[in-house]
Amino acid sequence: MSFPTQPAFIHSGTWDDVTRRHPAMKWMEDYTLNFNKRGRWEDKRNEWHTEDFSLVKPDGSEFKGHEVAWEQSKSMYNFFTKEFHEPYFLVCWEIDDGWEMLGQAYFYANCIGESVAGEKKVADLQGREWDVKIPSAFRFIYVKRDGAAHGGIELKRCEIMGDSMPGVHILMQRGVIKQ
Repeated sequence: MSFPTQPAFIHSGTWDDVTRRHPAMKWMEDYTLNFNKRGRWEDKRNEWHTEDFSLVKPDGSEFKGHEVAWEQSKSMYNFFTKEFHEPYFLVCWEIDDGWEMLGQAYFYANCIGESVAGEKKVADLQGREWDVKIPSAFRFIYVKRDGAAHGGIELKRCEIMGDSMPGVHILMQRGVIKQ
């Protein structure tokens, strides 16, 4: 029995020279690194997203429109002083006007509040220590745009799946949030 298939770029591991040869994945690495350094977070708009950018948070809530979705994207990181996304698996395929990607990444973060006795640090692949490591999954839709600021690509949709409990646990221990 036959069924329809299509070519896909499949990668295990973090960003490397192989992912950088794929235009959407090179763009995604640049976007992620910029996001992790909180590049231009003070702006209401950014040059990375489409006008109709949409975000789906891990709780299933959806936000549509560039400014609203961008504000909600940033708001998810209010309990962290610093964060880093380290991909470990992705599948990316071409769609009519760009690409779609499903990926998995470890989300590392340092939490606000004072550390308490017994907290253990976790290390990323670069050996940097963090308060928390959360396995996460993402679905992205990228569109090709003539004149787009970053290589002719913009992010149209971001869906985030992740378990917030490891972070919540630390924040509760630190007294930042109450049960």
